[in-house]
Amino acid sequence: MRMVILGASTPLGSALVAACAAGGGRPVALVRTAAPADRLRALGGEPVIVDPAQGPRAVRAALAGALRQADALVLAAGTGGGAGSPPRPGPDGRPAALFAGAGERAGVRRYLMVSNWHGAEGQPWSERERAAYLAAKTAAEDDVRGRDLDWTIVRTGRLTDAPQRGRVRLRAAVANVAPGGEIGRADVAAAVLALLDRSAGFGRTLELTSGSEPLRPAVDAVCGPGGD
Repeated sequence: MRMVILGASTPLGSALVAACAAGGGRPVALVRTAAPADRLRALGGEPVIVDPAQGPRAVRAALAGALRQADALVLAAGTGGGAGSPPRPGPDGRPAALFAGAGERAGVRRYLMVSNWHGAEGQPWSERERAAYLAAKTAAEDDVRGRDLDWTIVRTGRLTDAPQRGRVRLRAAVANVAPGGEIGRADVAAAVLALLDRSAGFGRTLELTSGSEPLRPAVDAVCGPGGD
């Protein structure tokens, strides 16, 4: 599988690169600068620079090249507010919308969005800024739901650096509420790979946290057996 990852330089994105490569896949790691390229290459990724500072036309060209012959797109980026600053509500110009639009133009139908609603925690933001963060999360998810893609949205608990446990809780999401609990990024990466080939997961929003059920049976229970 050629899996294109937006947000590959984040801790979650790096976990996805490593997991995809370890499973025999070909992860394409989209990054803003060359700084993380060597590290991602060492994890088994193919770094591709997509620099927003070069303007929309250059970004579209870079994405088109990266998405050529791709099998799936995975969003591991945030809502695009920048380091330490809350995003603006609305999907226009945000990573999820740009990435999904590139998938539509390239004819890559499989799109999995990892949606972490806990990013405002620990930030010195006002209530208005926190509300803007949650509004941006909602807008990004709604934008994906309106597209002609085989999409799945996976909302996670609080992300941690815990080693992979292989035991999760996976269920259909209920309303626009952040899932309670937490989960290690390595387990999120494993769950993403397990979900990518499940057509019963298309068009669904799921919640993923650490739990007591082994990963594969948990995915089978929600999305049916793999390989469909």
